[in-house]
Amino acid sequence: MRIIDWCHASEHLWDAARAAFGANTPLAAMWGERWEAMLWHGKVQAVIDALTAESKRLGAPHEGDGPQHPRRVLAQNVGYFTKHKDHMRYPEYRAKGWPIGSGVTEAAVTQFNKRVKGTEQFWREPTVEPILMLRSYWISQDQRWDHFWANRPAYVN
Repeated sequence: MRIIDWCHASEHLWDAARAAFGANTPLAAMWGERWEAMLWHGKVQAVIDALTAESKRLGAPHEGDGPQHPRRVLAQNVGYFTKHKDHMRYPEYRAKGWPIGSGVTEAAVTQFNKRVKGTEQFWREPTVEPILMLRSYWISQDQRWDHFWANRPAYVN
């Protein structure tokens, strides 16, 4: 299951709002908030339709338009949301208790990196995987650590 990071998708919406209505304008803020609420409530197709309408209003990107030109930003975001709409079912993910942001994963990677690549730590390839496994048990906070050690003959009471 792939989930598009909520903050990343939200940034795309705000970029589109600024492209369509002007940076730092009340209209851009209003539409950014509206589109973000639609996405939060699972109305991805409605977001795509709104972005498509704004893209058509400004017209297709011209050859000379730079990467930040409003026409290009809107066209790219129509493509982005269309391509990823099946990975943006945020109400469903939240109902299942799944994280919709990448913060949890990024924090885990940071923890693993500190353990494996920290100062004065030299792990040989055969020992890295067991260390990572133990570290993941410890930071999981779901009794994996206790269960692991409870089933080791040297540690059984």
